[in-house]
Amino acid sequence: MAEAARTYRATAIVLRRINIGETDRVVTLYTRERGKLSGIAKGARKHLSKLAGATELFTYGRYFLGVGRELDVITQAEVKESFPGIRRDLKRIAHATYISELVNSMVEEREANYDLFDTLLSSLYMLEGGVDPEIVARHFELQMMSLMGYRPELDTCLRCDKQPSDEEIAFSPSLGGRVCGECGPLPDDVIYLSNDTLDVMRFLLSAEPQALKDLHLPPDVKEELFRAIRWYVRYRLDKDVKSSEFIQALAAVGTGEELQAEE
Repeated sequence: MAEAARTYRATAIVLRRINIGETDRVVTLYTRERGKLSGIAKGARKHLSKLAGATELFTYGRYFLGVGRELDVITQAEVKESFPGIRRDLKRIAHATYISELVNSMVEEREANYDLFDTLLSSLYMLEGGVDPEIVARHFELQMMSLMGYRPELDTCLRCDKQPSDEEIAFSPSLGGRVCGECGPLPDDVIYLSNDTLDVMRFLLSAEPQALKDLHLPPDVKEELFRAIRWYVRYRLDKDVKSSEFIQALAAVGTGEELQAEE
């Protein structure tokens, strides 16, 4: 039997990085070909290191790695996109961090998912292009849940499979979608949604990225979307994504641009 190759190439996005020692960096990559994996970039923090830019968060590039005992070793990298527009805006940084952390938290090591990789990459390009970060995040969350096998049911009751006739739309994060009060007591975690919010959720589940450019949502719909999807994601993860707290803090004090002006 032929010996397995000791080096390989991967198209990847940097999800996470940790500085170790004086000059090295451990990087979590989400690769199109091999799924999530970690590699060490030796000397990446040295002045003028060729790996410095390629190991920054959100960077999209082509990576060359050698198989190691505990961690693979990043030997070379070609940056395809560094997303400078994201890095200049605190709100976009926060949302790019959130979707990257969501991928890192939900996917298993070495399990490729081409569609999820492409969805993550298109979301970063949308953030770079100025699409509303909140809309990008909600679109990514719903698309990712669907790709991971957790597509929410938005049309019929999950318990009785009938079209709910209740005036209020009851969404249960734990059950995974709509429920009605006709087939039994409503779950304790029910979140009530408006028809407008439900329509937006349906749209985001099927929308292509380019369709989001001209989508503008009123604050009440954004708030309902955030609350419903946040708890839906949290139930699947069994924890909050840490960066979601930072996003809430930003919303409480104003826009990212305002924060930058104050600093």
